[in-house]
Amino acid sequence: MARHLVPFLVALSLACGPAEEQRTLPDESGDLDVGGDQRGHLEGTRPAGPDLGGTHWRYVESACTEGSPRFIDEGFERTVDVYADSEGLLLVYDHQLGESCRETVVQRSKPGAESEEAWSMVEEARVHQGECPTDPEPDRPGDVRRRGDFLEVYVQRSNWCNGLEVKMVYAPADRAAFEGEELIRRYAAHFNRQDAARITALFAANGSLVDPFTRTPTDQPMRYDGQRAIYEWFEEAFANTPWLAMRVTGIEAGPAPGAFTMSWEYMDPRLDVPFGGRNLFTIAGGEIFETTIEITQQEVEVENREGEAIGETTEGEAEPAAAPAPPPADPESGSE
Repeated sequence: MARHLVPFLVALSLACGPAEEQRTLPDESGDLDVGGDQRGHLEGTRPAGPDLGGTHWRYVESACTEGSPRFIDEGFERTVDVYADSEGLLLVYDHQLGESCRETVVQRSKPGAESEEAWSMVEEARVHQGECPTDPEPDRPGDVRRRGDFLEVYVQRSNWCNGLEVKMVYAPADRAAFEGEELIRRYAAHFNRQDAARITALFAANGSLVDPFTRTPTDQPMRYDGQRAIYEWFEEAFANTPWLAMRVTGIEAGPAPGAFTMSWEYMDPRLDVPFGGRNLFTIAGGEIFETTIEITQQEVEVENREGEAIGETTEGEAEPAAAPAPPPADPESGSE
């Protein structure tokens, strides 16, 4: 199974497209020690705290230690939602690069042991639509700070700055209802994080999930109604595997208002090759009212290191007994 799994995980790591060629830069490797004392640029700021939980921000400006961030031009748009929990802050970004790239990125931000020590910045999920030039951000030290009414997020040795520190500045903003594609990207991101609570929070209180892996006595897909039932379904699905990966291959609007289809490929340790499927969504008022999971490919063809095809692509539903893997879930459940 290992030889089948490697190409799939490599494909996931390249999902946002190849990186731009890196230029030669000064050696800033010393900044990787969390808690370092080179923090003069933070003068005039104060550490962020749990009071930021539940706030929404819009991008204002950015800068690198040297030069300007890549990919950011006059058309760049980005927002960030901040959620607080016992581990620190969870930052959920939605941004648009040019006309073809839209991404949702989830970043875990943990404060240092002391109030003035650097934070740990860990990217936990990234879901994109279209051709995106960005790459996943490696785990780095950084900071989440307040300067007056503004929020400043720092990441050392960032991809945005070709290995130098990036600072992004955000202004407070009102949170509008989630748009359909944004909501679906969050569904996928939190599914890959195995976060049942945040996925459930994306559903309406009386929302529903239709699951093809569990059958009724009349051999129909099982329906789970209400947030409690949906939460328990995801909790059980995530508890059955140590890791999982769902790669979104497309999000399309349907013919009816609020109808969307998300296509995906799924892999976990119980499978020899990925399988493919889709979620059919009904969305209204920024909430998921229903999602139906369908299996469309029992095996997704991938290549091994020698370039040989692995797995045959077949249409139809997978047998639940043969593939008990959890299907893609709604990415933002739980109370955000």
